Amino acid sequence: MSEFQTFTSAELLSLLGAAQCIYVLVYMIFRSGRLSRGTLPAIYFLVLSVAFILDAAARSWGPFVEYYTHYQWLFWFAGMPLSMLLVTQIARITELPKFENYLILLLIPVAYFGALLLSSLDQECTNFARCESTQEWLLISGMCMGGISLLAIWLKRDLMEDMDKKVGGKERFWLIMALVMLNVAFLGCTLLLAWNVISPDDAQLVRSMLGIAFVYTASTSLLRIYPQAMRVDSRDGDNNEVLNDDEITIALKVEKLIYMDKVYQEPSYGRAELAKELEISESVLSRIVNMHFGKSVPLLLNDERVKDAQLLLVETEAAIKVIAQESGFNSIASFNRVFKETTGHSPSEYRRKNTA
Repeated sequence: MSEFQTFTSAELLSLLGAAQCIYVLVYMIFRSGRLSRGTLPAIYFLVLSVAFILDAAARSWGPFVEYYTHYQWLFWFAGMPLSMLLVTQIARITELPKFENYLILLLIPVAYFGALLLSSLDQECTNFARCESTQEWLLISGMCMGGISLLAIWLKRDLMEDMDKKVGGKERFWLIMALVMLNVAFLGCTLLLAWNVISPDDAQLVRSMLGIAFVYTASTSLLRIYPQAMRVDSRDGDNNEVLNDDEITIALKVEKLIYMDKVYQEPSYGRAELAKELEISESVLSRIVNMHFGKSVPLLLNDERVKDAQLLLVETEAAIKVIAQESGFNSIASFNRVFKETTGHSPSEYRRKNTA
């Protein structure tokens, strides 16, 4: 029999959850120009991925690693205080949480060593790694930590006031709600486990399903939220300036005009027309585009024109002049020049190389 056939449903779900978390991490690393504002979500998904992996390998590694269940507890329950920090940053996407917010992470060692201390009072508990009393106290301390984390999130509910009026506000609000609901459901699952209503295997299955549901939600919203907050002008490594909420709103409007409305396909469309449509000055537009996209307005427009031209050159037999017009270039000469500067080949060379 193949080893893959020996995996349980819970283990397969755990592996799937770990793969999703790793996907989110890799996406953020390569999508964002700078990770200073992506550190918290990166840490959160790293911790969650390790929790998934520990669950998936419990049957194989658990018997040989003395404190294995403690490691599982650590990585699953550490996500709860981290959630409070993540909520704080999602609510104020252009700001990092203040130093005092990070003090909530002290709950993790307090809960863990508190559980060990309480289990040590049980005279029958001679081995913390395998003692049933320790496992019970870890569940109780974990639920207390989770409750305090949720209370901390509730105390910061003012951060979500008027969120629907801000950039990506509704998306951010529902992402926060999904994170809160994940924690509430996880606490409920832990409570059922502590009351022996469900078995450890059932608890693993439930928390894997909850984790996967949240990661899926995050992958469809978090990854559209964070890159805008993390992009900075890459020409100056010491420049820590970021776009504020109003500027991010403008940047998102530029994205819509470029990627959805494809305004660049109009040959006469340039920086002046884009600034006029957004009702801002050209200098403000240039600064926002430079910070958000890492390139100038003309370069942004021409890059998209070249991408369209590349597709038309490979997928159609249209004449070069027609493709230049369809892509948004105002002359065949400018098309040939920009295309070669961007791709290193002339349009005809590119077509010949990619259709041979």
